[in-house]
Amino acid sequence: MVSENEIIAYLKQQLGEDLIEASKPRERRVFARIKPTALRKAVNAMKRQYQTLRFMTISVVDHGLDFEFLYHFHVDGAVVTVRSEKRKEDNTLESIVDIIPAANFIEREIGELFGIKLVNHPNPQYLILTKDWPDDKRPLRRPLEGELPKQARPVAEALISTSCVAPISAFMQKKREEAGLPKTPPFAFTDEKAMQEFHGIMKDTSLAKKAGFDWKKKRLRHK
Repeated sequence: MVSENEIIAYLKQQLGEDLIEASKPRERRVFARIKPTALRKAVNAMKRQYQTLRFMTISVVDHGLDFEFLYHFHVDGAVVTVRSEKRKEDNTLESIVDIIPAANFIEREIGELFGIKLVNHPNPQYLILTKDWPDDKRPLRRPLEGELPKQARPVAEALISTSCVAPISAFMQKKREEAGLPKTPPFAFTDEKAMQEFHGIMKDTSLAKKAGFDWKKKRLRHK
């Protein structure tokens, strides 16, 4: 019987940097989190290695800003779950039906109920909904939004991007000068090194991820 540690070691060897983390949360259970682009690579590797590999199902969790895909397999008495996360703006799911034919119907259900486009699926037809079902009213799809309430989003965006939630008014600048102070406090954005440190804190605390901050565009992914 193959052990959980052997499965983890094999996935590390096969996936390399595409494997983000792997763990054994309890007996006969393995979780492997991978980059979404490595899904087919991971499934192919497991199929090559384990003759007893049996596909169980696919679970999808809509986190608001992202989809989490969990592929469950049975390997020699152990349940192996391969997990990946994708931004909902990338509204696609690459099919594995050519590798695992048993994934056919569950992929179609996912595409239909979450409004996700199946890529390279041989027959992406609806199973439950009518063909004229509106795309913006998928039964299991949540709106594109993070954990913050709407009124807090502009403040969070300003804080994360500039370290300052609001500009200093002219009145306050004058009062600061009268008190012998600089017009504006020494905000982090006035010093490149301080700003890098501040952004590091935002990333380490996961605040930016929870708020849905796009580091490339320097703004929230939604308002």
